[in-house]
Amino acid sequence: MKKERFEAFTDAVIAIILTILVLELHLPEDDHSWMAILDVRMKFFAYVLTFIFIATMWVNHHYLFAQVKQINGQIIWVNILLLFWTSLLPATTAWLGTDIHSVAASTLYNVNVLLFNITTAYLRRLVIKTNPIHDMHMLLIGELVSFSLNFITLIVSFFYPPFPFIGLSLNIMIWAVVGLRGRITV
Repeated sequence: MKKERFEAFTDAVIAIILTILVLELHLPEDDHSWMAILDVRMKFFAYVLTFIFIATMWVNHHYLFAQVKQINGQIIWVNILLLFWTSLLPATTAWLGTDIHSVAASTLYNVNVLLFNITTAYLRRLVIKTNPIHDMHMLLIGELVSFSLNFITLIVSFFYPPFPFIGLSLNIMIWAVVGLRGRITV
């Protein structure tokens, strides 16, 4: 498969996922007051954070594959697995936004983000093995901090279910900084 077709497929799937993400955001139909808007603020906040998380992944995915000369079947299938975890984010985001105090919703969302990050790290390793990339220092620091944060968020959310909002915000900042400092990817 040509790299351009692979990238176009990924871009299309991410665009669809972002569309589904916003479709899960249901605004009040009968009540148009500010109080009604405040009632859905957690859903909106969950949507915004997840949108930024996916957008950060997409930008960093673009930078990663801009450096790639060739892809193989293993890279394609791991990328499809990454898209699978990404496609679950609208559902887990909607559930978390509906009940931010639910340990089950928080855990499922955190596991979704963790599996997304593990798959992303594995995809990066495959790409780097096939296409050497220069500055690995920032990437390794970013991965270490990100995985540590993922596990801490998962554990803390058992005691304080809204914690994924904090953990995801920090994770987004980590990868935005790593991406900006060295154009190293998520």
